[in-house]
Amino acid sequence: MAQAENKSVQTIASGTNAHAVFSTLMYFDLFRHPLTIDEIQRFCQWRVISLSETAIAIEELISLKLIQHKDEFYFLPGSEQYIDLRRVRNNRAALYGTKAIKWSKFISGFPFVRTVCISGSLSKGTMDRDGDIDYFIITEPGRLWIARTLLILFKKIFLFNSKKYFCVNYFIDTENLTVPDHNLFTATEIVFVKPMRDYNWFNRFRESNQWVKLFYPNTTSSNETIPVSTHGSLKKLIEQMFSGGFGEWLDERFMRMTLKRWNKKFPDRKAAEFDIDFRTRRSVSKHHPQGFQRLVLKKLEARRIELEQLHHIRIDARIMEWSA
Repeated sequence: MAQAENKSVQTIASGTNAHAVFSTLMYFDLFRHPLTIDEIQRFCQWRVISLSETAIAIEELISLKLIQHKDEFYFLPGSEQYIDLRRVRNNRAALYGTKAIKWSKFISGFPFVRTVCISGSLSKGTMDRDGDIDYFIITEPGRLWIARTLLILFKKIFLFNSKKYFCVNYFIDTENLTVPDHNLFTATEIVFVKPMRDYNWFNRFRESNQWVKLFYPNTTSSNETIPVSTHGSLKKLIEQMFSGGFGEWLDERFMRMTLKRWNKKFPDRKAAEFDIDFRTRRSVSKHHPQGFQRLVLKKLEARRIELEQLHHIRIDARIMEWSA
């Protein structure tokens, strides 16, 4: 028995294809999301790996009883029931995708909006029954908070504050495209984020976040044809109205008002956690009140330890974060 345990430790030790494949499946298992072999290869963490090498690593892991296989999906033991759940979510996401196209076009017509992307679950082709469409928006520098405030006011007044198809929770501007949180969760979100309107700034965003290649070295840029928005006369007029000093003052005013409201609403959030969940700068607005990034990384670490003890294996802890 001891010899078998030692072999397992050696077989999927850090730096092997099997370790990378197992780590990848472990991460997506947190979201109850089995993967196909093509998905495993494309989103394999840390290792540049071919499809044939992925297949060999998968067979190795199956022989060690560390993963299982049914139909076209691979998953950790005990997660077979998530196959049907994934199919249901995929079908629901297809319906939401039609809504996302419509709303992305609408959002792109707001003043100072330069690029509209889909993030969150829908960007991964999956959607829970109570899920939202999350938008990642790139704006004109110095006018991010005007753009955000106008979109939030529209949601509150005309959508009765419903975020089901209109969750505008992350904004950055065209001069600050690099995301500072270098961890597996953020890298995953960036790899999956899907441009919906105006590809140019999205492409620059991807170029500005090449650090994600450390986590996902096998992903490639999309060659999709993305609609380009034309600036309507009303959008141009409003942008001209707020192009000078008044627009500068108003943008900062909106930022301070929003930050004050968030501080009042979440007084017990620790400063470091608050900055992660509600990053508030002139160049960025992040509104993640559930602290999903922190929760996912915490669950991932707990799951890593659990699987190490269960299977007598080592899983490299560096899957969590990386610092330049």
